[in-house]
Amino acid sequence: MSMRAGLWTGLPDLDAAEHKYQVVACAADVDTLIGLLGRPECNDGSLDHFGRPLTAEGDPDHNVVLAVRGGWGYMYYVDNTFMGWPKGFPEAPYVNEKYTDFPPGVGVPLDLYKQLLIEFMTTGERPTGVDWYCEADLFHSWRDQQMSLRGTENR
Repeated sequence: MSMRAGLWTGLPDLDAAEHKYQVVACAADVDTLIGLLGRPECNDGSLDHFGRPLTAEGDPDHNVVLAVRGGWGYMYYVDNTFMGWPKGFPEAPYVNEKYTDFPPGVGVPLDLYKQLLIEFMTTGERPTGVDWYCEADLFHSWRDQQMSLRGTENR
């Protein structure tokens, strides 16, 4: 199977922002994708799996948002039955940027991240190589943390 990766660069400057696509069809493509996500100018990415159904409107029935920061890979997975993040490593820092945010502890080391992306590419389903936080498990505590961060940044 294969998937389409969309990569955002240039945010938060909406005039300079670009969204480019590339096909990901093998492990080497996953390595390339991780490398591109890790570039300083890359904000985040998304994946559309070509083997999954489309909605009545012709859109993918799922949404996978990706980011790489330092040695950590981040993923947010949504389909018709689930939305949430991998149960990552406690030392994985949060990502709190204007257009990209992930709670603390949901990042995974890049070798595991690669395995999760390859599993998704192969199966088209939410990867089983990790346990997952349902969005409801973390949403309110993460939003509270973000508000607290904003309060200290504005002082």
